[in-house]
Amino acid sequence: MGDWMTVTDPGLSSESKYISQYTSETKMSPSSLYSQQVLCSSIPLSKNVHSFFSAFCTEENIEQSISYLDQELTTFGFPSLYEESKGKETKRELNIVAVLNCMNELLVLQRKNLLAQENVETQNLKLGSDMDHLQNCYAKLKEQLETSRREMIGLQERDRQLQCKNRNLHQLLKNEKDEVQKLQNIIASRATQYNHDMKRKEREYNKLKERLHQLVMNKKDKKIAMEVLNYVGRADGKRGSWRTGKTEASFFLRNEDEMYKILLNDYEYRQKQILMENAELKKVLQQMKKEMISLLSPQKQKPRERADDSTGTVISDIEEDAGELSRESTWDLSCETVREQLTNSIRKQWRILKSHVEKLDNQVSKVHLEGFNDEDVISRQDHEQETEKLELEIQQCKEMIKTQQQLLQQQLATACDDDTTSLLRDCYLLEEKERLKEEWSLFKEQKKNFEKERRSFTEAAIRLGLEVLIGTTLQYTRGHGKRSLTVRLVGLQFARLNLLNLFLLLLRLQTFARRVPVYLNIGTGL
Repeated sequence: MGDWMTVTDPGLSSESKYISQYTSETKMSPSSLYSQQVLCSSIPLSKNVHSFFSAFCTEENIEQSISYLDQELTTFGFPSLYEESKGKETKRELNIVAVLNCMNELLVLQRKNLLAQENVETQNLKLGSDMDHLQNCYAKLKEQLETSRREMIGLQERDRQLQCKNRNLHQLLKNEKDEVQKLQNIIASRATQYNHDMKRKEREYNKLKERLHQLVMNKKDKKIAMEVLNYVGRADGKRGSWRTGKTEASFFLRNEDEMYKILLNDYEYRQKQILMENAELKKVLQQMKKEMISLLSPQKQKPRERADDSTGTVISDIEEDAGELSRESTWDLSCETVREQLTNSIRKQWRILKSHVEKLDNQVSKVHLEGFNDEDVISRQDHEQETEKLELEIQQCKEMIKTQQQLLQQQLATACDDDTTSLLRDCYLLEEKERLKEEWSLFKEQKKNFEKERRSFTEAAIRLGLEVLIGTTLQYTRGHGKRSLTVRLVGLQFARLNLLNLFLLLLRLQTFARRVPVYLNIGTGL
């Protein structure tokens, strides 16, 4: 570490007694020495700075101070302050030029350090201002990004709403087009039917006119007969009338009046039968509607069930239709208006049921993956009992149709003895046969369409049953949990699909049974 020596400061001895300082002659830095001096003389520094700096060198330690400065300057690379001596014993002399040069270089270094410090401070200020500016820009950009994100989310939501609205409008447009197409088809069919009826009435009128002309105006050829010379009078004394053209015309007119009376009575009787049959069919239809409403109405509504909303809307629509039909005096209206009302109500109910079944199908497709509990599924015995009941009802309907067909054939087979009715029947029989053929072909087409619909409904019911079974097995394998409400809905919808299929079958059979007897009775009456 080198030799140590004690440095005393006589100027400070009066204030702080004696402060011993130990410095190294070879490796002690001036900064550490200066810091030690500052620590040791903090009280005089606060009082007088000039006395502190002058306390370093006094008249007593000039040589020591110069040697210390020479040592420090040589360690920093400056030239020595003493002149080089040739002998060891000779005393070294102080080189003033070297001292001045060292002071100059120290001043230059101090200025450079000050300039560098000022440059660093200005650079720091610039960097600080740039940093503040960048932070402000970053905050603004972050706010703009958040606002743009919010705007983008709002625009996406608006776009989604517009797309949903567009889809709904497309669906409404499609439904309206379908309705317009159906109405146009109905109008066209009614126009063709009206033209056909007008032509038929014109032909009937012409044929009746010709027949009447033949019966009234044309005289029969006179046959060759013997003349009675001596005529025996009557017992009552009245004179017998001669058979002239007038008497023959009156005779034929009287017979024609009787024929018209018979025809009118027959028409009235058949009209009464048709009205009674229509009334019975209306009663059956109203009863079926009531049963259908009671069947579709949920017996046990729970506040936690969300699926009851859709069924409630369907039932309310059906009840409104039933109320409208019950309020209207359908008994006093004509067959055409009643048929239009019934067809419109049935179509409306069919659309409602179709939409309801589609909604339920969507609900089932969403729920069947979640798993089902086997306790909520309808038992197989109940399902078999319901199917047996439905098959019995279908068999009864088929037997009823067979009996009606037999009665119609018997009515067609019965022959009429009256000559005039036979003549009129011969006139209209061919035309009515053609009409019946057309109706029969239409019925066959409707039957084919109904078979297709029935197959599709049965396939949907089978698929629904399979999905229910798959869901129950999955739920059973996963473990017993809480009873899910959707399984009950699935079972109910499975039964409702079967009942809906039966309702459509009965409705088509009844419409056919209502149409065919009317046309056949008209043909037999003529």
